Amino acid sequence: MFFLAVTEWASFFGRFHPLLVHLPIGFLIIVGIFEVLKLSGKLTVSPDIIRVILLVSAFSATFACLAGYFLSLEGGYNEEILEEHKLQGIWLAVFCWIAWLAKNQWLTNKIGINKILYAPALIISLLLMMIAGHHGGNLTHGETYLTDNLPQPFRAWAGMPEKEQRESKELADKPKIQNINEALIYQDVIKPIFKQKCEQCHNATKMKGDLRMDEVAFLKKGGKHGEIFIAGDVEKSEFIKRILLPESEDDHMPPKGKTQISEQELTLLKWWIEQGASFDKKVSQMQVSDAVKPVLAGLGNLVSGNVPSSGIQQDKFEIEEKFLSQSIEGIDEKTLNEIKSTGGLVLPFAQNNNFLEISYINNTKLTDDQTAVIAKAPEQTLWLRLSNTLITDKALTEVAKLKNLTRLHLEGTKISDNGLAQLVTLQNLEYLNLIGTNITDKAIRTLSNLKNLKKIYLWKTAISPKGVEELKKNLPKANIDSGMTEQQIADFLKAKPNEGSDDLYKKK
Repeated sequence: MFFLAVTEWASFFGRFHPLLVHLPIGFLIIVGIFEVLKLSGKLTVSPDIIRVILLVSAFSATFACLAGYFLSLEGGYNEEILEEHKLQGIWLAVFCWIAWLAKNQWLTNKIGINKILYAPALIISLLLMMIAGHHGGNLTHGETYLTDNLPQPFRAWAGMPEKEQRESKELADKPKIQNINEALIYQDVIKPIFKQKCEQCHNATKMKGDLRMDEVAFLKKGGKHGEIFIAGDVEKSEFIKRILLPESEDDHMPPKGKTQISEQELTLLKWWIEQGASFDKKVSQMQVSDAVKPVLAGLGNLVSGNVPSSGIQQDKFEIEEKFLSQSIEGIDEKTLNEIKSTGGLVLPFAQNNNFLEISYINNTKLTDDQTAVIAKAPEQTLWLRLSNTLITDKALTEVAKLKNLTRLHLEGTKISDNGLAQLVTLQNLEYLNLIGTNITDKAIRTLSNLKNLKKIYLWKTAISPKGVEELKKNLPKANIDSGMTEQQIADFLKAKPNEGSDDLYKKK
């Protein structure tokens, strides 16, 4: 128990390293500026002020070294760069003390420190500060962090390759894959998610939990707790469990404050695991459910005839397919421009029909007062995405007018049970996403009246397990995804210490 307590305190103090390390940086820069201005005759600064700043620099550099050492005990860093960073930090503290001693007249007279040491010590301190800071940034963000966004033509002058097109925060914004059927499932679909959301903490330089996700071999190997995925088994795959944990939990991934995994990304990750977690097969060799098809279609041109559709449980959206086989008049130009003026994206389903998806993924500040325009395309709109916007129950009055709506995204909004009750008119609705909303068991009656629902997402809502069971009875054909239950979360967290800390508990 004592060993565990010491470890906890070391980890606690180690987390102060990023805070402490900025103090000597700022103070040394100030001293350097003062000395340059003094030499140029543009500033007069008291030696006492310089001595005080140097003393604070020396103390803060020393404490930053100690905190950095404690932080390094957590592991997950490139050992070679870490050792260099440690030595640079120690020498930085040493030269800060030398500079202070050389500037101190009383100590110089007592112990013989020569003033001639001051300028070299200060210059070396400033150089070490830049080098140590650069290596610290590499440890935290990766070796290319400093130059990732270097613009042209400086990249060419430095002999660097052209900057890769950045992944967007949403899968819908990613560059289109010319033929999604011929895309490699891991390289083209899954790896971009890992690269954007996971590799910042799990790469060759920074390996939190001794896990690297930047190369296939290391991804398969897993981290200090073992494998992070089990091919074919979503429920036993560690990284899926962590994504589904509440964001407030320490084990939730990505950590709180980082860009989180979106619903579409999670759909793809779970599908990849279900299909055997292949690293070399193409999409056309996979079995694609109806729930996955629209997500893949957002990545590129999906030719459904080339994609197998048997073998796994599918959500069959029959009403949607029926609509897409019909012809309908297109949306008028005025309405189109009005929707765009509110930040909406109007996305056609195909060239041979006029059905649309209206999406506000680019305008999360959408308010109730801007939603009246949504109801101006009641026949053409099949999909509506209002995810993570500022809308409330008032906006659902307009949504309820979209009589042909088959899919509705309301995740991350402020809607409640009362607002949801307005949607009983949407009898063609087959897909409904309510993740992270304030709905409770009172919404069960409303949802039960939407008889054509095939897929419902209820993660992070106040609907109880009992409510979910009732909804399943009322909608036996619907696929209801409520994420991890409170009991599953508790069991997972309870199991964690036994997975990777056996040695620690044996020492108690």
